[in-house]
Amino acid sequence: MKKILNISLAVLTTVLFVFTSCSEWTEPENLDFRHQTPEEIDPAAYENYLSGIREYKKTEHNLMFVTMKGSAAHPSSQNQHLMAMPDSADFVIVDIDDALNAAVVSEIPQLLQRKGTEALLFVDYARIHTAWGLLEDKRADEGKPAGTTEEAAKFFAEQTQKQLDRCGEYGFHGVVASFVGNTATEYAKASHEAFISTIKTYCAANPALRVVFRGSARNVVDTEFLKACSHVIIVAGEEQKLTALVGRILGRNPANNNVIMELTVPTVAEPDQKGASLVAGASWVLSESENTTFKACGLAAGNAYDDYFNKNYPFCNVRKAISIMNPSQNTEEN
Repeated sequence: MKKILNISLAVLTTVLFVFTSCSEWTEPENLDFRHQTPEEIDPAAYENYLSGIREYKKTEHNLMFVTMKGSAAHPSSQNQHLMAMPDSADFVIVDIDDALNAAVVSEIPQLLQRKGTEALLFVDYARIHTAWGLLEDKRADEGKPAGTTEEAAKFFAEQTQKQLDRCGEYGFHGVVASFVGNTATEYAKASHEAFISTIKTYCAANPALRVVFRGSARNVVDTEFLKACSHVIIVAGEEQKLTALVGRILGRNPANNNVIMELTVPTVAEPDQKGASLVAGASWVLSESENTTFKACGLAAGNAYDDYFNKNYPFCNVRKAISIMNPSQNTEEN
């Protein structure tokens, strides 16, 4: 019995020694596998780089508008952050679904202060038109008469104001008024006028805001509103002949001929390019530099957030287009 006890004690001692020794070299460590940002690697060099970006934005150059989607949900990807958009982009248009998450809201002042980039609120006629259509469907289902032109105008004014209120609430630097439609019917004319007049009144009360128009410029009844806009964004869609498109959209005597051409990039789901590419658009901007009918001021990437997932590198198409449009500028990004 004593012999067995001695053996057991010896074994226990050995086991404890091994476990104790192992604990010294198997204790887990907190390893940081997160990729360091340029700012973390060299803060001074990064600040100098941002200073150069801000100075570049002050020069006369061809512009780039990029878009991102905003919602109340916390961002789950870099393409949902304002500060992750390409540094050399001049404007970020934010299309808000319901509300804007506080984390993204906090980036709006940073965007301008650090990169010289303005955040613009997307104010959308089409979204209101869809909501009105749902109300009309509900009336029909309930056996009620269709809404009147006056009711439609009132609805559009209220819903436009509701979208505009986000501008002051979140601190945007301007608005993009998007109207892609016509004024062929009484409803269309009344709703369009309510949309434009509400924006015009709001911006008159907030003169520091930038105003950009997007869409069917020749169908805008209030030409004074167009004149007050800094630029007109023309939606190319799948159109390849961009110069001819400008003529059709602006009309013969445009109230505003500062043109930004909106193009799209391929997506993961649809990898084939539709319409002219951003790279082709950038070359088009340069080719129209002597045009006396309109001024090609730059491009808008209608779905720039999709370009973040480019297989080559994030925002590959946007960055290439910026470099092509501004060959004399150093727009290389970190």
